Amino acid sequence: MKLPNPVSMATAACSAYQARISSLAASITPRVLLSSSGTGNYGESGKADFYTIDELPMALPKEDSSFNKEELQRVDIELGPDRQAFVIDNVLTPEESDALAACAEAILDSNGHSRVAPGIRTPPGMRINEAAHWFPPLESSSFLAAIYHRIEHLVPKSVEGPSGRQIPLYKELNGRVAHYKYNKGDQFNRHIDGLFPGQGANPEGNGVDDWTGVVSGFSLIFYLNDLEDGLEGGETRLWSRDGSVYKDITPRKGRVLAFRRGSHDAVLHAGLQVTGDVPKYMALIYLMYGERTGTRPMMH
Repeated sequence: MKLPNPVSMATAACSAYQARISSLAASITPRVLLSSSGTGNYGESGKADFYTIDELPMALPKEDSSFNKEELQRVDIELGPDRQAFVIDNVLTPEESDALAACAEAILDSNGHSRVAPGIRTPPGMRINEAAHWFPPLESSSFLAAIYHRIEHLVPKSVEGPSGRQIPLYKELNGRVAHYKYNKGDQFNRHIDGLFPGQGANPEGNGVDDWTGVVSGFSLIFYLNDLEDGLEGGETRLWSRDGSVYKDITPRKGRVLAFRRGSHDAVLHAGLQVTGDVPKYMALIYLMYGERTGTRPMMH
């Protein structure tokens, strides 16, 4: 009996997954919300746009009583007493994960698979991947509210601010969905995530508003595919404060990895290299803290 060829099986899995995401992406029509600039993989400056998607895929999360958030569990990652990180599995269904990956692919098709990330400044060689950042329109941002309500009971209710006082959890996720697509050989070298204000599409649908009084407290990395889709590599490595301990988090479809950002106790981390032909899709969304005092147009 002839045994299956592992290489052929991996190639077939790659083709099937990519065909599914490309098919879903074909029905998504992004448009430029705000022209901006940023840096590419080698520190070069360039034009980069923020997008929006007026008609979101039907499969994206909704406020749905059939989703039992009480089944979700938070698992803390041991990095020492002064570093906070945890994972929550099954926050997104496989269909929801594919829909978000398709949003990324549709934007990348529109921006020429750009490696320049809008509004992001990274040193040469730190970030090696493709970037697609977008804001859902206000009337269609309920999928972010659905995600927030699924995990609200599991996340820290406050964080320590720059002055040492406790800042309360904000009632919404940040409105920016930052996709990064890692092709074979891509990686994100060691870094910590900075402090960003809250942001969202403006009511007119032609720009972005900053939310005054609200800042990012945790990074939420949503893994949108995994080994079953043919993904190889792409783990996220987290370090303790002194670098003597590290933990590797394996991408699992629907999993959320959370860790502190923009603070003295921010978690040093890296996106390890993708080693196979299936790209890694992820979405970075900020968990916000503070009290919103108003809005102002985002400067660009």
